[in-house]
Amino acid sequence: MLWDWIKAAMLESIEKKIFEGKAEMTYEEAVIYAELFAKRIKNEKCCAILCGSEMAGSLALLACFAAGVTAVPLSARYGHTHSDRIIETIDPTSIITDIDGELRVIRISDSAYKEPQEHPALIMCTSGTTGKPKGVMLSEKNIITNVSDIAEYFKVNKTDTILISRPLYHCAVITGEFILSLIKGASICFYSNKFNPKALWNIITEKNITVFCGTPTMLEMMARYKNKSLDCPLRKISVSGERMTTAAASIISDTFRCADIYNVYGLTEACPRVSYLPPHLVYKFPFSVGYPLHSVDIKIIKDDGNPAAQYEKGILWVKGDNVMIGYYNNPELTDKVKKNGWLCTGDIAFYGPYNLLCITGRSDDLIIRAGVNIYPQEIEEAMKKDRRVKEILVYGFKSPRSEMQIGMKVSGDFKNVQEVRKLCLDILPKYEIPLKIELLDELPKNASGKIVRRIIND
Repeated sequence: MLWDWIKAAMLESIEKKIFEGKAEMTYEEAVIYAELFAKRIKNEKCCAILCGSEMAGSLALLACFAAGVTAVPLSARYGHTHSDRIIETIDPTSIITDIDGELRVIRISDSAYKEPQEHPALIMCTSGTTGKPKGVMLSEKNIITNVSDIAEYFKVNKTDTILISRPLYHCAVITGEFILSLIKGASICFYSNKFNPKALWNIITEKNITVFCGTPTMLEMMARYKNKSLDCPLRKISVSGERMTTAAASIISDTFRCADIYNVYGLTEACPRVSYLPPHLVYKFPFSVGYPLHSVDIKIIKDDGNPAAQYEKGILWVKGDNVMIGYYNNPELTDKVKKNGWLCTGDIAFYGPYNLLCITGRSDDLIIRAGVNIYPQEIEEAMKKDRRVKEILVYGFKSPRSEMQIGMKVSGDFKNVQEVRKLCLDILPKYEIPLKIELLDELPKNASGKIVRRIIND
């Protein structure tokens, strides 16, 4: 069902191209290649995809769809340890790789992969950098539903060329960028190297890129790098992966004046898109992620189990045909987050002005200090109102007495930590003042240019 849907759309735009560097292929050629490669894996149950080239990885993904084989996208940019953890967890029957310069299949003879009761088109792994990965199983229906919903509001069309710079390891890249572009008939340019603002700007201008998707951190860094005299062909931008701040929204909006900017929210377990904030509201309500998608229902439940009223905080739950089948080989964890068709996101949320959905942060990032609930992202947003702050991460850690304390990592125009501490004292309430402050040249980021939130306590 999924491949037939994608193939039909691609054959309506056979001349459109998928390219990376000097390599290129038309949609028609990509369909032929995918179906030929599908014959090589037709007897496989589950294929991991590990390619240095994202374009090669995209063809492997299409081949898996064509063959009806479960695909497990990996990312060479995250390193061998990260991929090894996922392979050990899922134990696929084979690996598709471009290690020799062209796609080939490495079969795993002793694979213990267990075919789930409901066939997943994708198993997307999360939290692989901090522990045992969770394999999110997404069905063909999940994917078609979510891509169709995204296509309703994100007006990509046949005149567009999208630059996909983040790994296909991420669900948002597969559904919200790659498959969406195939369905809408947009040309696709892949970039497989480490995040580099200068390199991305060169591609955007040289290839006349009109669509780009990235995190607030990525777009802020690109905005700071951009030469004001440089012409920008971008017309549509989707911002996801991190909480947008007022400061980030201001910088991004001022830099990309010619583009419609969407602030969106989701999680892998929802395939991933849950909501979007349309361009005309981004500058006015940058803290909001807008309205739920057409096929998505949402509710916010307080600690006492009752529904939240406007401006009351609680945990966000979502429901719809985009919600995952469950976690691979982990029914206990599935039952914890899925109840009567509803998915617990683990995100703290509230209904803001005009009932716009607002995300405060992760419930597992919440810091409870002396009985007070402290939300790291709210401290970060307050600090980023000062133009000297370029990047910031606030986190909780336990003191030697096992008391929760606040830590802060900052990069920006500061001479020393004392200047950062003075800013904290000037703008933050006493209970939000960090005990530990580190001044860094740059904060650690993952392969998608997203600041790594997980902090290993000393």
